Amino acid sequence: MKDVQTLEASLAFRLDQRFRTLFSYFYTLLLTPFLLTDFTLDIILCLNPWTRPSSSWTLNQAARMRVVRLVLLYWSLTKSFDRLHLRPGRERNRFQVIRAQPPKLYRGALSDPAIKPDRTMGVTWTPARPPPPSLASKSEDMVVCLHFHGGGFAIGNGRDEDTGYLAPTLVKHMGVTHVCTPQYRLSSAGRQNRFPAPVQDALTAYLALTREMGIPAKQIILSGDSAGANIAIGLLRYISEHGRELSIPAPAAVALWSPWVDVHAAIDQDMRTSPNYRTDYLSKEFGRWGAQAVSGYMAVDLKGPYLSPLHHPFGALKGDDGATLPMFVHGGEREVLCPDIERFAEVYGEKGWNVKLVVSRHCPHDIILLGPRIGFHEEAEQACRDARDWFAATATGLRLRGVGDS
Repeated sequence: MKDVQTLEASLAFRLDQRFRTLFSYFYTLLLTPFLLTDFTLDIILCLNPWTRPSSSWTLNQAARMRVVRLVLLYWSLTKSFDRLHLRPGRERNRFQVIRAQPPKLYRGALSDPAIKPDRTMGVTWTPARPPPPSLASKSEDMVVCLHFHGGGFAIGNGRDEDTGYLAPTLVKHMGVTHVCTPQYRLSSAGRQNRFPAPVQDALTAYLALTREMGIPAKQIILSGDSAGANIAIGLLRYISEHGRELSIPAPAAVALWSPWVDVHAAIDQDMRTSPNYRTDYLSKEFGRWGAQAVSGYMAVDLKGPYLSPLHHPFGALKGDDGATLPMFVHGGEREVLCPDIERFAEVYGEKGWNVKLVVSRHCPHDIILLGPRIGFHEEAEQACRDARDWFAATATGLRLRGVGDS
């Protein structure tokens, strides 16, 4: 009887999902003439520096920003998301499949009767896979950045088509030797992928690096952009809550790029009231879609500590040497999330975290992910160098390349 009820619930969900998809496409089709007219007018206004969203932007930056904003809006309206798979694809041997850890390691907030750790998950390595465990555990010059991609919990896959600029930039300008970008479950793919699925996958990736690949935690920088930064903070919180009892060590440092630290605000507040709304490519629709998806359409409280860490600061983690973990926080001066990012850095600094906040002037959201696509790659690369210099000064055990270079 229980199996029949489960099957009926599954069929009902699929029918409801198909209906919502058809309605979204129909609604988007009706809106298209208005969206394209608005887009054309905005492009015309970009021809004059004083009528651009920011007079400091070049025509190239203003036009690219407007194109990205339109594309992101269409994704939001049609609810289009990346279909994840475990085939190597064009990443070839840089793509690796890892397996979930024993269930006993997923406790507390990561233990959910409806959401189980995914049995397998793909990760992409840049520029190549790390050496075998026997060598990785002895290589003191190796520094791995475990990075979780952005995309509002709704889009992205961590492969070259998604993080093909971000990963090499972290290698070249932040000075790490390897970048690992997991393709964690996207909450937009169905309610079975809601929270805590993304953080479960983050834990799976971290434990795979430290326990199976032999990479010492003291040589790992935890990193994430936008929603991925939210996931990285969630993993840090989990280590803070359960690391000692489960023998999960803290990483060497953490880098947060345009972190989304108050997911509930996407539902509770109107993003359009922000003075930075015109100078960002984020839209109200995209924020609401991501927030609804990761909560399983309100099956999970968005105000909770894992999804809105801005309002639930926790004490600083310490490494094996007893030093407080350095936290690098980056934001764009003209992004909608900038006030939240600045407040986050402040409250976590008050909790004992060794925080370095860098805000790039005139920049929108998440330039580390979309730098060249929106014309802000120079600022993104400088931010990576700022992170490298900060970690070199505070996480003395990390042997980052290029330290001291201008």
